[in-house]
Amino acid sequence: MRPKKFSRLTFPVGLLSVVTVVILVLGGIAMHQKRRLNRLANETSPYLLQHADNLVDWFPWSDEAFEKARREDKPIFLSVGYSTCHWCHVMERESFENDEIAAILNEHFVSIKVDREERPDVDDLYMRAVLIFTNGHGGWPMSVFLTPDGKPFFGGTYFPPEQFKRILLEIARLWREGRQKVLQAADEVARAISAELSMTVPVAQPLDARTMATVLKAAEDALLRSLDKTHGGFSGAPKFPPHQALEFLLRRYEATRRLPLWEAIDLTLRKMAHGGIYDHIGGGFHRYSVDEKWLVPHFEKMLYDNAQLAQVYSWAFHLSGDGFFRRIAQETYAFVLREMTSPEGAFYSALDAESLPPNSPRSPIPSPHKEEGAFYLWRPDEVTAVLGEKEGNLFCKIYGISDEPNFVNPHTGYNGCIPNLLRAPVENWAKTLGMSADELWAKLDEWKAKLLEARNKRPRPHCDDKVLTSWNALIVRSFALGYRFLGDATYRHAAERAAEFLWTMMRRPDGTLWHSYRNGVAKVDGMLDDYAYLLVALMELHEVTGDEKWLRRARELADTMVRLFWDEREGGFWFTTQRKDLLARSKPAIDGAEPSPNGMATLGLLRLANATGDDRYAQITQQTLSAFGGLMVRVPRGAMTLLITLDEWQRNRKEAIAPTERPIERIWTEPDRLRLQAGETVPLKVHLALAKGWHINSVEPQPNLQPTTFSGESRLVTIERVEAPTAREVRLSFADVPVRVYEGTVTFVLWLRPKPDAQGDDVLTLRLRFQACDDRRCLAPAELTLKVPLTVVP
Repeated sequence: MRPKKFSRLTFPVGLLSVVTVVILVLGGIAMHQKRRLNRLANETSPYLLQHADNLVDWFPWSDEAFEKARREDKPIFLSVGYSTCHWCHVMERESFENDEIAAILNEHFVSIKVDREERPDVDDLYMRAVLIFTNGHGGWPMSVFLTPDGKPFFGGTYFPPEQFKRILLEIARLWREGRQKVLQAADEVARAISAELSMTVPVAQPLDARTMATVLKAAEDALLRSLDKTHGGFSGAPKFPPHQALEFLLRRYEATRRLPLWEAIDLTLRKMAHGGIYDHIGGGFHRYSVDEKWLVPHFEKMLYDNAQLAQVYSWAFHLSGDGFFRRIAQETYAFVLREMTSPEGAFYSALDAESLPPNSPRSPIPSPHKEEGAFYLWRPDEVTAVLGEKEGNLFCKIYGISDEPNFVNPHTGYNGCIPNLLRAPVENWAKTLGMSADELWAKLDEWKAKLLEARNKRPRPHCDDKVLTSWNALIVRSFALGYRFLGDATYRHAAERAAEFLWTMMRRPDGTLWHSYRNGVAKVDGMLDDYAYLLVALMELHEVTGDEKWLRRARELADTMVRLFWDEREGGFWFTTQRKDLLARSKPAIDGAEPSPNGMATLGLLRLANATGDDRYAQITQQTLSAFGGLMVRVPRGAMTLLITLDEWQRNRKEAIAPTERPIERIWTEPDRLRLQAGETVPLKVHLALAKGWHINSVEPQPNLQPTTFSGESRLVTIERVEAPTAREVRLSFADVPVRVYEGTVTFVLWLRPKPDAQGDDVLTLRLRFQACDDRRCLAPAELTLKVPLTVVP
């Protein structure tokens, strides 16, 4: 979970004797009784399956759960987490396995469990509510209380059991006795979320060549000002790997050769790789560091972290020739291939932070409880037992392993040492020992291999073995870059094999993507990050292999992504298609642990435009960068992926980035409200005012051009026919034959007829699909929506 301070937890000692008596009385039968499984047993998510035998009567996110809440007039308790989340496990043990708390939940609430990795759209929406409730303190497990129509009215993260019980009872009372206040609070929060999401696209910012250079330089300077000049990174504790910032700086250093940029890159990469956030025995990076020195990590290992960091270290080696960066990249890739690869060639999501402690002379009896970091911590006697006294003592000295632990769990007291090189790098130790760095590294590699073999005999952390399209696309891209920068064909093979899996197993016949896969079952509609990340990965594969197959697939995927998520009115991409089970949609542009989906969409489309010469993709990139231009200016540290695309645009394109063009200046209907009688057909006029110099194609199909079309949705009426205005025939510089178009102000007449037995009020949703052109070029096809209220009377 995100870092958060918690009070020390105490275990009631008297409970042990009570449990012992029960077991003696019942002859141990109770321990073997099989607990009834809840509805989560039918899911594929490892996180949901972890809760399938809880005492709580969980539902997955489903229409069934919301219908039950409406039918029984109960509030909803929504719990969101993921299978490798330490505090999610704690809350499960303390609350969801607690008889009294489970009884309260089952009696007064409808309880829903969500895997945030499987449904990032749900997680993002309700995390916005939690940030409102907690004044900006979010994390997992996320605990939110909703009305039966999905509006949040209270929430937080981890709750200790006694506090959680009090909260449940008070909310149950308020739902019975103060319903109006609850519903009012829910409406206010829903409005606040909608208002926040409406601001996700700032005011458009035109960017010419001079302005682009200024914005990029300002972003560089913002990062340099925030650099921790002692420990690297761009923030204080807790420290998360700054994946996108490092990629941005690498690109800008490559373009400008500004020395301060390289110094920031070099310092941050070395300090992370020397710290305990890096797994010195098995390779790969943990999620984040709780301190500013990168020493003590939160021990879970995520696919997306290791994908992004491995490519950054590979890139740094490419630019510097420094073998240390190559070593870290290779060890990280080796970890992913060894521990996170599925038999089909796809990649698993994560490894848990906690596991059962290993047996040792200090702990001869295995602990029944999992401990955070138990798999990764060492004590000197454990090292010397594997390497022998002399070599073991030297290894401990170099890697900071001593009788004084550098990690102590404040809640359980479990402790040990995290191997690290923060005291001195290997090169310094080599000088002290009178040998070359290469000689010492060779010895260390030999010793680490032995320690890894011994560590693999310990109880292993849980592996979340679901396959996510988005995260797999990140590692495909990473392996492709690893092949480009390090030249190891193993990485190319891994990238191509995983990309083939995604194309065949995570894609429907209609070209749309699935988001999640496990045990042969693909599920959950793909979201923008799935499409955008995979698009960039396919383009990366095409560039490093020269295989046209990847380019063809990238083009097909890009067209589907634009069709599903592109906002033709305002620019930018929605995170989801329009869904009935979500309160609102967002346009994610800010980077998090994963790159901004809008940033990756623009990067992929720009690459595709450059590779194919198809300016449609460049126009969409241009409009998206313009839409988020204000964001890049005002919050550069949050918009690194968009700035990466801006950097690539500046290097490869000459056009300025202008605000989104609006060829149709105005559209309106006459009348603005309809009244129809059953059985009659009535006209609705739709007027279009086109900007000077622009035209739209006629309703007649013409080669390579999108005709103008109308469609409508209403439960009460249908469109019987459309009368189009007279088109004008023109010759354009880019067309070999005359083209029939509409210019100026034109009127379409739509003839509407009520459906059989229709009556009452409704809103007709009209969609105008068109393609605008001037004499030199055509824009990408676009769509405008009109809402027309109507009434049908008998």
